[in-house]
Amino acid sequence: MSRMWFQKEAENWNEALPIGNGFLGAMVFGGTSLERIQINEDSVWSGGFMDRINPDAKPNLDRIRKLLADGNVREAEKLAARSMYATYPHMRHYQTLGDVWIEFTDMQGGHRLEYTKEHFPVVITEKKEVQEYQRFLDLETAVGGLSYRYGDGGHRREYFSSYPAETIVYQIQAEGQSRLNFEVSATRKDNRSGRGSSYCDGVRTLEGRTISLHGWQGGRDGIGFEMAIRVESKGGSQYSMGSRIIVEGAEKAVLYITGRTTYRSEDPHEWCMKTLSRVCEKETEELKQEHICDYQKYFQTSRLFLKAGEEQNRFPIPERLKRMREGGTDIGLVNIYYDFARYLLISSSREHSLPANLQGIWNEEFEPAWGSKYTININIEMNYWLAEKTGLSSLHMPLLEHLRNMHEHGKETAQKMYGARGFCCHHNTDIWGDCAPQDNHTSATIWPMGGAWLCLHLIEHYQYTKDEAFIREYFDILRDSILFFLDYMVQDEEGYWITGPSSSPENIYLNDKDEFGCLCMGPTMDIEILHELFSGFIQIAKELDMDEELLKEAEERLNSLPPLKIGRNGQIQEWRTDYEEIDRGHRHISQLFALYPGSQIRVDKTPQLAKAAARTLERRLESGGGHTGWSKAWIILFYARLQMGEESWQNLRELLENATLDNLFDNHPPFQIDGNFGGAAGILEMLVQDFNDEVCLLPALSDELCEGRVTGIHLKCGCIVDFEWAGKKIENIRLHGLQNGQVRFIEKDRKPVEISFQENEDKIIKF
Repeated sequence: MSRMWFQKEAENWNEALPIGNGFLGAMVFGGTSLERIQINEDSVWSGGFMDRINPDAKPNLDRIRKLLADGNVREAEKLAARSMYATYPHMRHYQTLGDVWIEFTDMQGGHRLEYTKEHFPVVITEKKEVQEYQRFLDLETAVGGLSYRYGDGGHRREYFSSYPAETIVYQIQAEGQSRLNFEVSATRKDNRSGRGSSYCDGVRTLEGRTISLHGWQGGRDGIGFEMAIRVESKGGSQYSMGSRIIVEGAEKAVLYITGRTTYRSEDPHEWCMKTLSRVCEKETEELKQEHICDYQKYFQTSRLFLKAGEEQNRFPIPERLKRMREGGTDIGLVNIYYDFARYLLISSSREHSLPANLQGIWNEEFEPAWGSKYTININIEMNYWLAEKTGLSSLHMPLLEHLRNMHEHGKETAQKMYGARGFCCHHNTDIWGDCAPQDNHTSATIWPMGGAWLCLHLIEHYQYTKDEAFIREYFDILRDSILFFLDYMVQDEEGYWITGPSSSPENIYLNDKDEFGCLCMGPTMDIEILHELFSGFIQIAKELDMDEELLKEAEERLNSLPPLKIGRNGQIQEWRTDYEEIDRGHRHISQLFALYPGSQIRVDKTPQLAKAAARTLERRLESGGGHTGWSKAWIILFYARLQMGEESWQNLRELLENATLDNLFDNHPPFQIDGNFGGAAGILEMLVQDFNDEVCLLPALSDELCEGRVTGIHLKCGCIVDFEWAGKKIENIRLHGLQNGQVRFIEKDRKPVEISFQENEDKIIKF
């Protein structure tokens, strides 16, 4: 059983527990006297689309390139800031929908006076002490809850966010002599002390059982929203007063919470009312079973069971993390962490929802860190590294569908900024698919590779699914990315085709004039991304017999990309010139894209480059690298690809010890979900690495993970495998063919095994 449990209610947002159905999410605090349920709807963003493209970009493009070629970095960056940065620096950002509050009046104790740091007196209502408190989140059913005893009775609550019902269900049950006395309210405000702003147009009650909170965000051309809460109680009485619903003396009650915006519905209020009416026609147990059945279709597609002792299950999650920080080992916690990542993906990315953003779907703020947007110079891509391999292809689709939303804006950006055909995007996008540069930061803003990296996800989805109808539908996006780079790239003095102006995401170099620089021509990561893009396009175009003329151009361009270079310190060069880094421990390790998620660097195929990649990591870590959650997750993946199991395990430990909050959320800091997904992908990459027709098994297994079982691993060759291992050796593989194909399994110190299989054929391979 994969279950997270805690012995006290959440004291802050980072201790609350997440639930979600892709569209509708909540953070549940588990309060006994005051419960807070913070609600998100994935399309609540700060406003409508803005045309932010700088009209001066194209006329100055060649001049910027010339300045960079001549080594005049400072002048190039100054001109780029004036001509290429967007006319308005920030695209739209994600926001909370609001809060539902349940105040349990008979669980309130006395009062005390406190003073804020501004010396304002505040009366604090104390809560009564309870016994046997426990709250939990069951990762196998996606159901959370809590229970406690008080006096002669007890209370039990259970909650979930249902995709079929499009509603959050929060059930409260009194036990023994207890009865329920509470009032429900809704707000959309900044909850920090001393903040008095509300961000909605009104709250009202309807017929004594429904609260409606509504408003517009970003003006009438922005996004209208509605949050609706229906309260149904059994026994006692229920009535409304003001904008609150009051329940007295009830045995049981259920809150049904939903939300909608004008992004999907012309009339969000009407949609919410119809949804609540439909949901309330069913018993809560029926809704729960319907939800569990829907969720487990995804959760059970693939499972990981690392051999672990049972004794640690008697400790709550914060205690288990504490024990690891003190030097203990808890393999069971690794199992839970892995399951939690898959739970988060299922809960924040469902069919036709928006993609999981920087916080998945969970955000309590109106101005969140980095706008809680789609940052596409690694972060949102990392969110989906786990999807295809674990059979969650359909949950990858929200990202790919959003790429369709970006396409037209990206074509406009390519033409207006670069005078190029095709489409491009920079390092961020938003709900509307904005592709213009984001921010005013030289180290990140001018980097037109975001669309190309996302196109690699189109290629990956096709490689795993072989869905010809899908790739034909999306081929125009892939083709337009190729067209952009055919026009945008320039030849250097050696005749290689390179990008520019561009940057190595968020890093800074020191040139031979002792000038700090970010903008450059042909940074290594760009070339590595383009190697994957051109290679993937060529493979697909040949398989589908499409676009012969463009195929020839792509092959020529692929063969004229500059090779990877090893620098004077034995590292993979980050820039075309072997510049000195200003921040040697930088969180981005962009030059190792070719190691992961790319595959140009491999221990068995390119040993010298692999050695240089290991040196690159060594230098980063010596200088304090890997200090953010997602960066540490990426390092686990790098070491896995280098087949350095103990180093992978050590960095996994450090991810749990230093970059994981008590509710298992990744801590950038602040909370950022990519580390959860990247960490789980790293665990899996230690066990199985897929290079199309070659699959490496247990390539980076640490001594701590010497025994286990994994099921439902999808491979690009067209099959699904389960396998078990003990003593760090594979015992057997069960294979199911999804199509006719063959695969070569490679395990350290064993002869490779080549297997052919047929569609729907099941095979057992003994070792």
